[in-house]
Amino acid sequence: MDIATFEKEVLKIERLLYHVSWSMLSQQEDCADAVQEALTRAWQHRDTLRSNRAFRGWLVQILCNVCRDMLRKRKRQPQQPLEDALLATMANEPADYAMIRLLAAVSPEHRTTLVLHYLEGYGVNEIARLLDTPSGTVKSRLVMARRALREAVENSADLQGGFPYEKN
Repeated sequence: MDIATFEKEVLKIERLLYHVSWSMLSQQEDCADAVQEALTRAWQHRDTLRSNRAFRGWLVQILCNVCRDMLRKRKRQPQQPLEDALLATMANEPADYAMIRLLAAVSPEHRTTLVLHYLEGYGVNEIARLLDTPSGTVKSRLVMARRALREAVENSADLQGGFPYEKN
């Protein structure tokens, strides 16, 4: 694959790459670093790509591996949690901030599955292949993530003086 083709294909999926990295890492600076590292690795190993049609999935898998590496490093080095004020500066609009807070209630694995399924439109089997997990795991992650989001929304409504969802 030549550089022009590589650049063209990367530009097509740039948004996807940032969504996937954010869903796993939740920190803007780390997301940019992960995408950059994944692109570097992909360029260095472009000769292992068997078909240009598989480029998207191949690059997403590389990115997931980079994010997992970063998460492992993060566990070894204690980090301070982001303050609400810092999260507020990351969000451009109040709705974005609310979504960031809601998604923070979900684990990185569940968040990645949600982003790939609902924002990027991947099916369960495609997500399973991208994340190298069984499709049953993807399905259960979606169920558990939706449950966690529902609870986060209910708790958010209670905290903000809104009306909690009433179950009949």
